[in-house]
Order: sequence, then structure tokens, then C-alpha cells
Amino acid sequence: MTQALRTFGRILARHWPALMAWYIAGEALHRVLIELAGFIGGLTTLGGLLLLPLAVAARLVSYVAMYLTVRPSLPHSRRTDAGGVREFGSATLAAILPFFAFYTAWGLLDADQIEFYQIASAIALADSGFELDQVGDRGGLISVGALPVTVLVIALIARLLFTRFAARLPRWTVVLAAYTEVLWTFMLFTLVARWWNGVLDWFAERQAVGWLQGIGDWFAANLAPIAVIWEGATWVFGILVAALIVPAAWLTVAGVIFGTTFDSTPSFARWTGGVARGTAMSVARTLVMRLEGLVAAVTVIWRGGPLLFGAYALAYAAWGLAEQTGTRGALLLVGAHESSFWAGFFPLITVAVAAVAEPLRVAIVATAYDGVIGRPHAGLDTRPSGLDAEASEVLVAPLDVEDEGSLGVVGKQEDEQDAVRRRLDDA
Repeated sequence: MTQALRTFGRILARHWPALMAWYIAGEALHRVLIELAGFIGGLTTLGGLLLLPLAVAARLVSYVAMYLTVRPSLPHSRRTDAGGVREFGSATLAAILPFFAFYTAWGLLDADQIEFYQIASAIALADSGFELDQVGDRGGLISVGALPVTVLVIALIARLLFTRFAARLPRWTVVLAAYTEVLWTFMLFTLVARWWNGVLDWFAERQAVGWLQGIGDWFAANLAPIAVIWEGATWVFGILVAALIVPAAWLTVAGVIFGTTFDSTPSFARWTGGVARGTAMSVARTLVMRLEGLVAAVTVIWRGGPLLFGAYALAYAAWGLAEQTGTRGALLLVGAHESSFWAGFFPLITVAVAAVAEPLRVAIVATAYDGVIGRPHAGLDTRPSGLDAEASEVLVAPLDVEDEGSLGVVGKQEDEQDAVRRRLDDA
């Protein structure tokens, strides 16, 4: 516990200004990109749809920068070979999938898309003279259909092409590769969320659901104890989600950013076999390495032990209470005003409170993560974040199936490794 307190204090003493700066920069860029995507979406939905993922990426990049900033102050997780453009870029790529999953599950992706739609629809309606039949391909309405599916497929193909022709592309194409990664991930989670909402709506319209709701209403009206038990169970579930699942999710994101790896567990790459080569090998390598990193990051949750995770969950709950209290206090301090006033100042107030609170959250999560890594029996370690250059040595053997001319095949495959990693290595 003393070591954890020292680590926590060291993070805040050394990095709080930098953490605040990264958070404010990410939020400011997120806001600008939402407004810009909404404006473009009012003219063409496709154009706005291509810009909107960058708003989510702005927050992702800010959090990656915050966690990598505090890494030198973590006694068990810092590395002398970490740092630089390569680590930052590969950590961002590795964190895209878990961050988007978390972002979607907590409704933040939906909130961004609603705001995008409100801005775009207002512009489109005004330009069309408020004639709905004149809106056309404008207004920012994102639904399951040909447009998002087409964007997803094209972005995924482009990402595969960047991977396939890594050695032949100029260095600056790493930016396009990262963008296509963000774009296809954004569209995937958008389509999954839309599909899931459709499934829920379909179930809500079924007669059996209405029948079950009627039974529940009858119990609530006639058997008060059962209603109390049900409400209590719902309340407890919400508390468990807030107290356990949310901090566990942040611990997983931090584990991916820091590049968690197993000390002794065989790599997932050794499970890979078959006849993959060329582009398929590059894709398989990328997916396998990210799967291994994600599983290792999730393992951080329970390998710290119940005492460590319990202390972390309590600290996170205290942080959440303090953040809510601070926001409420700031709003009470400002006092009552017209709705037009709050429309402009409410986001500023919440961001100002978060600029103080978010460095605390990063310090809590990073301290807990370092505590797990420091446990002798955890069996976990860290590497420079993202895809490790040494991973190709593990994957070449199982993916190469030709005995004749194997050296040539291996050499060719090594020349066709992941595009983003190569460009970052050169940088």
C-alpha cells in the first residue's frame, strides 16, 4: 500500500500539468471535429461520416498520450526501450479495438452520432427550405444500409492493402493506414450498435414481452415484497457495474496501451497454423498479436488478486463520487441562468472539472496496473506498446508451410510485415 501511494503521488507531482494539457487538447479537438463533421454532414452525409471517426480518435489519442506520459513514473512498468513515435503510434493502433468497444458500450459513440445528426440535420433542413423531400443525401442520418456497409468494406480493403504493400509505400502513408483502421472499426461498431438496437426494438414489440410486462406490473401492484426485491436487485446490479465493470474496463485499456504480455504463457501465435501467406499472413499476424495483447490486458484484472483489485475499485468509486460532487458544486456555484447560458457554458464547466478529475483517474488506473505487474506471481510483463518487432519471429515458422525454398518464403514474408509498424520503425 505504501508503494502504491508513493507511485500515485509521483504521477501527480511529475505529470499533472501534462495530463491536463493532453485531456483538454483531446476534448477541444473532439468538439471541433464533431462540429466540422456535422457541418459537412449537412452538405453530404458521406463526407460527414468520413470525418466523424476522427472525433472519437481525438479522445483515443489523448488517453494514449496520458497513459504513456505517466509510464516513466511506474516502477514496475517503465522500460528504457520505450518511448518515441513508434511506441505512440503502435499503442494507439493496439488500443483502437478495446477503446471503441468501451466507447460504444457506455453510449459515448451514440452520443457523438446524435450530436452529429442534430448539427447536420439543422443545416440540411435550412438549406432545403425545410422541405424534407429536398434534403436528399444530406442530414447526417446513419442507419443500417448500403452507405455504412460500403464505407466499412472499402476501409477494410484499404487497410489490408496498406498492410500488403508496406515496403513499397512512402513513410507518410502511416497516417492513412491509421485512418482506415479507425474508420472501419468505427463503422463496425456503428453497424453492430444499430443492429442490436433493432433487435431490442423487435423484441419490445412482441406480444410475449407485453405479457411479461403485465405480469411484472401485477406483481408490483399486488406483491410489494417481490417488487422491492426486484428493485433492489436492479439497484445492486447498477452498483456492481459502476463499481467493478467500469474500473475493470479502464484497467484493460491501460493494459493494452502499456503493451501487457505474458511472462511464460505460450504466445497465441504458436496456435496459428494453416496455409496463410502474403496478405493473409500479415492480417493474421496483426489480429493474433492484438488478440494476445488484449487477453493479457484482461488478465491484469484477476491476476492482481482480490485485495488489490478491491482496493482499486474502492479508490475508483471514491474518485467517481468526488468527480460528481465537484461537478455539482461547480454548477451550484455558477447558479441559476437561462437555458441559452447553459447551452454555451455547461460543456465548459464539465470539461473544466474533468480537466482536474481525469489526471486523478489516470493516476489511479496506472497505479493499480503497476501494482499488478509488480506482483511476482502475476506472470505478466510489459513491452513497448503495440506490435512488437520480435513477433514476426514467432509467426514465420507456423505460417510457412512450404518446405522447398523456405528461406526465400520467409524472407519475402518478413518484407511484407505490418505497414504501420514498418513506417514507425523508420521514423
